[in-house]
Amino acid sequence: MSSAAERVDQRLIRGEATRELILDAAAELLRGEGSAATTTRAVAERAGVRLSLVHYHFGGKGGLLAALLERANASLLERQEALYAGPGSLADKWRTACAYLREDLRSGYARVLWELWAAGLADEELASRWREAMVGWRTLLERVIDRWAAEHELELPLASRALATLVANAFQGAEVEILAGVSEHDAPHLEALEAVADLIEWYEHAPT
Repeated sequence: MSSAAERVDQRLIRGEATRELILDAAAELLRGEGSAATTTRAVAERAGVRLSLVHYHFGGKGGLLAALLERANASLLERQEALYAGPGSLADKWRTACAYLREDLRSGYARVLWELWAAGLADEELASRWREAMVGWRTLLERVIDRWAAEHELELPLASRALATLVANAFQGAEVEILAGVSEHDAPHLEALEAVADLIEWYEHAPT
């Protein structure tokens, strides 16, 4: 016979699995149908669980979307931190980041994040989570810029925080317009972002 502690552990495992199942279903609905269609009832039906379980784990749609944003952002930020902490030049890492962007657009991951952002316009809790997420991205970029400038003894023409903000905005702006249907022919976002790698290499070797 299993002990009380073992039964509790099994319930916790099942509870976490159910929570992840619900989050996966919410992501699928956001990716395919948008925020308006991502109701708690629709999520429960997609996940194959009782509606009460969605409310038990997340409280409601606001809490569900906030948890999904936290999970998605943590995954992306971990990926980028591993990229920039690894070996290789900053130019090569920039090219990899651009490849990640292409994959996130193809997979629908970028749309999920922007559906969450759009929902945050009418939900202060979600908006607050989004702002916190962006602080993490800018902080990461700021560290990368400071380290790169120090390694190459470069004096940048603007503060690293300002440059980090520009970089984040460039990627976000590209995502928004691409998701809105702006073609690469009309506005070559990906070409422009990928060309920045050549600019980084040029800056590294420019005469001081």
